[in-house]
Amino acid sequence: MLQEKLISFQPEVKGNSMAEYARDYQESMIMYQAFKTGIFEVLDGSHKNAADVAQAIDCIPERTVFLLNALVAIGLLEKNDDLYTNSEEAQTFLVSGSKFYQGDMLELQLAPERRQQWEKLGDWLKEETSGIASRGKPDQVFNPSFVRAMAQGTLSNKGFSETISLIANHSSFQTARRLLDLGGGHGLYAIAFKQIKPELDAVVFDLPHVGQVTQEYSRQYGTNVGFHPGDFFKDELPAEQDIVLAFDVLYPAPTANKNNVLTKIYHALNPGGYLFIKQWFLDTTRTSPKRVAIFALNMSLGSHMSHICTLQEAEEILMSKGFQIEGSNIIGDSASTLLIARKKG
Repeated sequence: MLQEKLISFQPEVKGNSMAEYARDYQESMIMYQAFKTGIFEVLDGSHKNAADVAQAIDCIPERTVFLLNALVAIGLLEKNDDLYTNSEEAQTFLVSGSKFYQGDMLELQLAPERRQQWEKLGDWLKEETSGIASRGKPDQVFNPSFVRAMAQGTLSNKGFSETISLIANHSSFQTARRLLDLGGGHGLYAIAFKQIKPELDAVVFDLPHVGQVTQEYSRQYGTNVGFHPGDFFKDELPAEQDIVLAFDVLYPAPTANKNNVLTKIYHALNPGGYLFIKQWFLDTTRTSPKRVAIFALNMSLGSHMSHICTLQEAEEILMSKGFQIEGSNIIGDSASTLLIARKKG
């Protein structure tokens, strides 16, 4: 009887409690502040006590020890007696010397400007504004750190290898001579395809200042890919392409701008050439996948003209341009889809 009465005090609701959402935010802030103060770099390959860590980052030892212990609790540090060291996760992703460093991605997602944008969501709902998040000029938005953040996100997602495998095994790749990676930035996809097929003429088309990052990754992986500077919203694309990749590049654009770019892609392709589009698509309810619905809100905070397509919308636009839809594949974390279209002829 007592147990039945106690049960009535608790809701029969499945899922996270509101406290868990709040704790997730707290842990994110702990990680970000530790990253910004340089704790993970200080502990790179070493074991130090709290006093030594505090001295290295120019902080108060009696306070630093609380942060170090919290980092141990959430799994980013390990502690043996009074000595601290990076966990395998922190050493892999939060130390700049690591091949899989994700510091730029962390900075992009958790920087004060990004947090302030979300904190103004309530104001945005009530005010007649074009957007509370200024996108800035292309060379400011798509700066080297942003491009590296995109590379870090790509390398940490299993969708990268799945995408490479799907296209490399596609019939069009077997005969392709020229491949254009539209807005390819870091060039990792072009680099991977060039490694698989060395005779392939693989070129990244992106804003002029992005080329330095493309070449950084080319040198890192020992594979030379071409770079064609330009703005695909304004400039024409190199012609006679057998394959065009358009991966995660058209999100912020209004529908009219998307249409314009797709028309350029169509004209750049040889007859029978293939367009591979990889991006996040919403379902017909526009509420799923969860990450994409949140992303659509984020894009709208920056511009009321932003539009995230459903897969059906994207297919209809492509067909209106003269493409034949061959199919689509859900890849990676199930938020991304690889859409395959062929130029008729």
